[in-house]
Amino acid sequence: MARNRVVIIGGSVAGLGAALAAAETFDQVIIIERDELEFGAEPRRGVPQGNQLHALLSAGMDALRQFIPDLADQLTAEGCSRFDQVRDVATWSGAGWRQRLESGIETVGFRRPLFESVVRRNVLQRTNCHIRVGSVTGLTTSADASLVTGVEVEGQESIEADLVIDATGRASQAPKWFEQLGFERPEEVHVRCQMGYAARLVRIPEGVMPPQLFGVNALPFPGHHRGGLVFVVDNGLAMLAAAGVAREYPPRDEGAFLEYLDQAPVSILGEIARQCEPVGPIGTYRMPGNQLRLWHKLASRPRRFLVTGDAVGSYNPVYGQGMTQSAKAAVILRDTLASVEDLDDVAVPFQTALGQFAMYACDSSGKPDSLYDGATLINFEKWDDASVARATALEALATEDPAVTLKVSRAQLGMRPEELDSPELEAMVEQRMQSGEPSSNCDSTTLPEVVQLANASG
Repeated sequence: MARNRVVIIGGSVAGLGAALAAAETFDQVIIIERDELEFGAEPRRGVPQGNQLHALLSAGMDALRQFIPDLADQLTAEGCSRFDQVRDVATWSGAGWRQRLESGIETVGFRRPLFESVVRRNVLQRTNCHIRVGSVTGLTTSADASLVTGVEVEGQESIEADLVIDATGRASQAPKWFEQLGFERPEEVHVRCQMGYAARLVRIPEGVMPPQLFGVNALPFPGHHRGGLVFVVDNGLAMLAAAGVAREYPPRDEGAFLEYLDQAPVSILGEIARQCEPVGPIGTYRMPGNQLRLWHKLASRPRRFLVTGDAVGSYNPVYGQGMTQSAKAAVILRDTLASVEDLDDVAVPFQTALGQFAMYACDSSGKPDSLYDGATLINFEKWDDASVARATALEALATEDPAVTLKVSRAQLGMRPEELDSPELEAMVEQRMQSGEPSSNCDSTTLPEVVQLANASG
């Protein structure tokens, strides 16, 4: 069956990933984006959170490398930092400092606009990929609305397509469009803990942090609603960010911003913050919480229409899963298009595979977030006491045992829960739960040292 044209609505990471995937089988790929897009690190209007800290988990980098094998090298050439996430970032959980050790889990530090620019450049190097500026106002369909045939663009002629992909993010209009076409909206899952962020670019003077330390991470956790982090990004700059939950929003005012960071779980973060040299203004962003649309569970849907990225699931940014989900969705789309001959049959397998991944991501962020004071849960079950006890014991072990730290890091950064499925680890967690021993490595005034890799077998 002909695959002449695919139209992708939205030009952020999800849309770019979809374009990379579709470019392998379609003659023409058109991305329709509201913003004028330029190369560089400046935020754009359509991404209000673009001035906040973003991260791509190792699982996301692995996915994008399937389309751009030298992506990390290209980012490095643009001034982005590369480091071992476990060794080079001091991370405080609710249990204390996690062990620092060489893990082989590489992270690239960047500002989101710069990252998008590099990926977009690679998309446009595909001769069949194009970006048009415009605002999509609706879908065009067959007379019985069973088949999507293209999109309507404000002030322009409609564009016909063999496949339409919605990558417009959390505020996607696709649920409304479905209703207008006579289909049911997808059921939604929400874990609303009312989170807010404030961030600014800084330079970290030499000697403020130990050599080979690229970040200090002391984010909020249930029972402690205020936190923050400092994280090296690109071109000699770092992002200094505050994060708050349960409506304890970080302020934009300079002095209040620093005072807020003083209330992070570790006092050393505020000390570092006060020695940083501000480069730009403080930008703020708020969101209600985790949101998941169950597109994969719809009983009926119009053919040749897909939904990807944050339009499927949008999560608490502190877990870093958003861009990674978009990257994984690109791999799922490529594989689905390769395995399904008729485009009429693409939506169900694609949305099912992406939905399974999205449900895992939502569960990973939603379970701990469900424990915050005043959290509102819709179609989501709060973490039970036994699960909380297990997670607490696991984090306590990660403050002491490098092998456990490595497993936890691989599970979280690689989005591979199977890393934690071993009888040995299960026995260690059970023993820790029974002993009730407090965590060690809990001095919030000093940073943890790097331990030897030899100590972490596994």
